[in-house]
Amino acid sequence: MSRFKDKVVIITGGGRGIGKVLAKSFAREEALLAICSRTKKQIDEVAEECAKDGHKILSIPCDVSKQDEVEKLVKEVMKEYNRVDILINCAGSFMMSPSLLTDISEINAMYNNNYLGTFLMSQAVGRIMIAQGYGKIINMASLLSFIAFPERASYAASKGAVLQLTRVLGVEWADKGINVNAIAPGMIKIETPHPIDKTEFTSKIEQRVPAKRVGTPNDIVGPIFFLASEDSNYINGQTIVVDGGWLSYGYL
Repeated sequence: MSRFKDKVVIITGGGRGIGKVLAKSFAREEALLAICSRTKKQIDEVAEECAKDGHKILSIPCDVSKQDEVEKLVKEVMKEYNRVDILINCAGSFMMSPSLLTDISEINAMYNNNYLGTFLMSQAVGRIMIAQGYGKIINMASLLSFIAFPERASYAASKGAVLQLTRVLGVEWADKGINVNAIAPGMIKIETPHPIDKTEFTSKIEQRVPAKRVGTPNDIVGPIFFLASEDSNYINGQTIVVDGGWLSYGYL
């Protein structure tokens, strides 16, 4: 029997990339799923794909940076399932910009998409989990929560905030039966409007990473499953780096 059979799982950003792969993976584990995204077409397509294999998924449009939409999402999930066992905060966005040219709107977009959405979802679902006395919240940090690249000031700061939020909620809710942890992916090849191609930059990254390759969304599934399972019940406020050894590597 699957360890996630009939577990109620919410995945934000479930319409593409890592979130999409996680949705399909939890569906195969027979979880009771709700996925959200600002783009309804994307999450509907994921739900339809899973339905072909006999898995029902709630697809709910939601901008997680807006509190009213978050509350509506959680209300719909509770109406359908009456509880939430696992929350995976996968929604987010990325941008590059020279710091001297970065506009305040770009800073706000990174803050809202990456940090605020994670906070609002954790807060709304956290209330339910605390009442239940049990729950798993998994956030999506980044390698840039730890290190710096040029022209990523807004993105790196927002992901640094996610790492610190994970620590705070992890220690604040630990005695209430809630585990809050995070995954920090390195470079992951995903389907986006700007996919990772075999450019000079990515070739250098592959040479730099001890595993000699960039990651895939499937590399994230196992660590997520671990943090979502009872195997991680004594882990709180931690961030697992999934980067092929990049962060640990000391050579140029």
